[in-house]
Order: sequence, then C-alpha cells, then structure tokens
Amino acid sequence: MKKFFAYIRNLILILAALYATSLFVDIRIEGVPLNTIYDNAFRETYKFIDSMIDRIKSEPEVTELVITRDTETGLYSFDATIRYVDKDEFVSIEIDDVTYTDFTVVSSSRNIVVSIILPVEFKAGNANKQFDVTGITYLRNGEEKILETSVTGTAFKSIDTEIVASKKISVIGISACEAGEFTITCTSWGSGVIFESESRVVDAVVDYTEYDYYIMTNAHVANGGNTYEIYYNNAKLNDRASLVGTYTEGADLAILKLTTRASLVVLEDAQFETKEAIPIYKGQTVFSIGSPEGPQNFNTVKEGVITNLNVPVVLEDETELCQTACYAFQTDAALGAGSSGGAMFDSAGNLVGIHFAGDKENTISSEIPMSKVFEAIEAILGA
Repeated sequence: MKKFFAYIRNLILILAALYATSLFVDIRIEGVPLNTIYDNAFRETYKFIDSMIDRIKSEPEVTELVITRDTETGLYSFDATIRYVDKDEFVSIEIDDVTYTDFTVVSSSRNIVVSIILPVEFKAGNANKQFDVTGITYLRNGEEKILETSVTGTAFKSIDTEIVASKKISVIGISACEAGEFTITCTSWGSGVIFESESRVVDAVVDYTEYDYYIMTNAHVANGGNTYEIYYNNAKLNDRASLVGTYTEGADLAILKLTTRASLVVLEDAQFETKEAIPIYKGQTVFSIGSPEGPQNFNTVKEGVITNLNVPVVLEDETELCQTACYAFQTDAALGAGSSGGAMFDSAGNLVGIHFAGDKENTISSEIPMSKVFEAIEAILGA
C-alpha cells in the first residue's frame, strides 16, 4: 500500500513538473501543446466536480423545525433549518400542507434558516401542538423543484392565569410534627397535592359528611414526623393527616390521608383516571406551585421551562432516599427549600411532576415524573 501511494505521489510530481516545463518549452503530444492538454483536462475535471456538487445540491434537506413564542406579541416563530439550498433559490415552504411565501431567510456558510411568524391555537387540555414541515419549493438550474419531507417541531402554550388559579386550590402546605403524650413539636415544612377523596355520611344527632383526602408529597417530607398539620387555602386546618405509606423505588414519594369535615378541592386531572402520564418535552413551558420556607409564602407560583429529561438525581445528606439516584426531569421553575412535595404543571394545567430536589443556587428544580407517581399510588393504595 505504501508503494502504491508513493507511485501516485511521484506521478503527480512528474505531471506537475511537465506542466511547469510546458509553460516555457513548446512540448507537444501528437501535435497538441502539452499546456493545452492540461487546460482541457482541468476544465473537464472542474465540470465533473461541479456536476457532482450540483447532484448533491439537487437533494436539499430540512434538518430541524424550532418553534418559539414571542412573549410580547404571543405569536410563534417557525424556524426551519435547510441544507443545500441557497437563499436566492428558496421559493416557498409548506407547514402542515399549507404553503407560505411570506418569510424571512437568514443564510450561513452551509444552511439557511427560513422563519415564519404565525398564531397558534391549542385545544382545551393541550399544552403542546406539533407541526410538520411537509415540503419546500426551490429553484435549481432555472427550474422549480419540490421536496416532500416530514420534519416535526413543537409549539408550547403559554401560562394562563385562570388555569394557575384553578390548580392552586388543590396544593397544600404540610408541617411535619412529632406528637408526644401531651405535646406536639413541628420541625419541618413541605407541600403536597390533593389527588383523591372519599366521603361518607356519619350518623349523629345532626348527620354530617366526613371526607378522606389523599395527599401526594415526598417521602423526605413525611419522614420528618408522625403526624402532619395541613395548611389549605393559606389557613391551618383543625384536623391532622396521617401517613398511609412511602414509595422509594427510584422515587421520593409518600401519601398522607387527611380525615376532616372540611370541604377541600381535589385536583382535577384526567391522568388519575387513565393512569397514563401525558408526554413532556424539553423546552416545554411549565409552572410550579409550592410554599418555600413556610406558610408565609403559601402557594407561590413560578413559571419556567423543562431543561432536562431522564436525569438521575442523588439527594445530599440523605442516608436512605435516592441512594442509587431517583428518576427525574428538571426545570428552571425552582421555588426553593420548603416547596418539596409541591406540584409542577404544564401550561394546560396537567400535573407533570412532584418536586423533590433543587440546587443550592435555586436555579434547578428536580421533579418526580407522573409515571413514578402512578407507581406509588399502585404500591401504596393498590389502585
């Protein structure tokens, strides 16, 4: 092999030397000047390479569709990245089979980005909507050509204040306490979500309705006591909750039960009927509800986006929980210490996770996903 490459190298050197010589000496082959032969060969090689490039360019590629929302206008920018098409060759783009000719194009060394501004409407209960680039039209060698393709992008719905308000009423504050024979000491604080209830009529001089409310929270919140004071709608209830059970198989979850005459609002979410978690996406808009530091910050709300999916999280200062990591996703909607057990919702109001950890800078919020929440319900309640 080395001899072969040496042969090729020597041949190129000889041809180069002959060409250089032909510029000064009239060397002919069958009456044709050598430099003319070289020029013809160069032109033919250039045509061949240009033809190869043209064949490559004749097959453009849509590589990505990114959809972002303008917070001021509420409109969405659809940005399609396309390879092997020049800016002045681009004619139109089809999104979900609708053709658009009003766009802006930004070109780089290898790609162009075609941008279209559009409104997006979401169906009730949907936080996301997918769109496909179904085709592009472009000019090549004076002819219009059409490329059919299917590249998907996702638009994410913005936060709705009415949806936020309707979800806040089902998120509660939890004070974990140790009850002695004559005293009760409360030392830790967290949050929780009311996800299920049962009711019964109690026979008495005056009959009354009694409720059992089931609350999803963190195991590390529940482990802070043996009885739990519940704060609902920013007020402490007279009745205390008890622990039903914990679930710590790759998770940090617990279920409490509150028995009371008080009428509370159970979270309305179809996932608890289907037991199927809705899909979530990186970049998706979400909002968190929890009570960092205590009841003085009851049900604080923070908007953010999902920053990472499928993240293994280990809890610091824990000797039992998440020792081999808890299964989580992460957002930048961090509320801080005391919001553990709080709720993470998508912009349509679907519960997507239970908060359980964050970083010291309070910039990253780690959430137990709904698939694990349903595992916990099955393991603890058998339902």
